[in-house]
This record gives sequence, structure tokens and C-alpha cells, in this order.
Amino acid sequence: MNSTEEFLLDSFKENPIGNTDHFTWFITDIGVVALFKEAENYEIYNSNVEKEANNIALDITKEEKEYIQINDKKLFLFYS
Repeated sequence: MNSTEEFLLDSFKENPIGNTDHFTWFITDIGVVALFKEAENYEIYNSNVEKEANNIALDITKEEKEYIQINDKKLFLFYS
């Protein structure tokens, strides 16, 4: 596990900024994290992430998006 992965796992100990149907959302020093709630199909989550971000007043449309899997956790990291 690299330092970025460790940093992201530590951020999940903080309170989330919101919850949507498929994600729990966190703000980190790196960017915004959308943590998958279940181990569903990547395509389903990928197609819903922007809509669900809008539901909690986040505009992620101009951010870079990276899919990351750390152990059993799957997430999207959004950053500039």
C-alpha cells in the first residue's frame, strides 16, 4: 500500500460530507472522494457519480476522475 492509499483510508475516519444512493462522500487534502457503498458493477457507479454529486451540491464536472481500489474499498477520487 502506498502513501496515497494510506492517506485516503485515514480520511474515511472523518465525518463524511454527504451520502447518496451509491456513495459516501469525503473531502480530503487531495480532493473529493466518492466511496462506493457496495461492491456493485463499476459501470453502474460510473454512470451515477456526477448526478449524485449534484444531489449534495458538488460540481465535479471539471475535475479529473480516478478510479481506485484499496483492499475491499472502491472509490472515485476527484481532483484538479
